[in-house]
Amino acid sequence: MFDSSFRQQAAAWQRQFQLQHLGSFVQRVLAWLVLGVMLMVGAFLLLFALVLSWVLNPILIFRHRQRMRKFREQAGQYQQQQQSHTRSGGQVIEGEVIHKDDADPR
Repeated sequence: MFDSSFRQQAAAWQRQFQLQHLGSFVQRVLAWLVLGVMLMVGAFLLLFALVLSWVLNPILIFRHRQRMRKFREQAGQYQQQQQSHTRSGGQVIEGEVIHKDDADPR
């Protein structure tokens, strides 16, 4: 009873293996082609990102330098305005607060 059932099962497995084995060459070729295409797409995306960074870095550095130059000019203008304001009659009082109670006029 077990013997005939086992033989039938083994025969079914052999038939299934043979059917899978027939398509295995085509499946392997297809798998290699898909893998190759995926590798090519990945390499292309990596190369694209590299070239994009090479192109954008000088542009971004130039824009950053322009912003810093404008910031320095504005800081210089502000300092000049402050200096001209103090020279033209504004008073600057320098001092040091030793105790908070001394600074409170109440």
